[in-house]
Amino acid sequence: MPSMALASWRSDRQQRLDELIAAHQTVGGAGPGRRWRTRELNWALTLRLAGEFQGFARHLHDLAVDHFVATLAGGNTQLADTLRARTTTNRQLDRGNAQPGSLGSDFALLGLTLWPALERADSRAPAWNASLERLNTARNAIAHVDQPALDQLRVQGHPVTLASVRTWRRDLDRLAATMDDVVSAYLDQLLGYGRPW
Repeated sequence: MPSMALASWRSDRQQRLDELIAAHQTVGGAGPGRRWRTRELNWALTLRLAGEFQGFARHLHDLAVDHFVATLAGGNTQLADTLRARTTTNRQLDRGNAQPGSLGSDFALLGLTLWPALERADSRAPAWNASLERLNTARNAIAHVDQPALDQLRVQGHPVTLASVRTWRRDLDRLAATMDDVVSAYLDQLLGYGRPW
C-alpha cells in the first residue's frame, strides 16, 4: 500500500501536471513536428514538476517523521516535540529545491542514507539522481533567468522541451515509488513495528 504522499503524487500532483500538458497540446498540437509558442509552457511545466516533486518529498518526510516520533515517544508530548524538532529543524525541503543532496540530507535526519538505499532497491537510482539534478538545474535557470545555464543544458542534450519534461516526469514517477518503498522498509527495520505504509 502506498503512503499518502505517493497517493497524492499519483493523483492530485499528476492532475495539475496533466492540466499544463493539455494546455501545451492546445497551443502546440498533439502530433509530431516542431512546436511554436510553447517555450513558456515548457518552462511552466518544468517549474511545476520541480515544485510538485518537492511537495511529494516533503510530504513523505513528514509522514516518516510522524511515524518515527509516534513510535518512539509513545504519547510523551515533550519527547515527541524534541524528536520532531531534531528531525525537521533546518530541513532543506522547507527552503530549497528537492535536489539529490537535499533529499539525502533531510532523510539522514532520520538515519537513512537515502541514495545508497535507493540504489540497493533499484539499479536505475543513479540515473534518477542525474535526471533530478538536470530538472533542478533547469528549474533554477528558469526561475533566476539564467540563459547561459539553459544554453548549457541544451548543449548537453537536455533542452527544456516537452520531451525533456516527460523524461523528467517518468524518472520522478519511478523515483517517488521507490523512495516510498525504501522509506517504509527503513522505518520497519529501524523501529521494528512493521511498515507504516
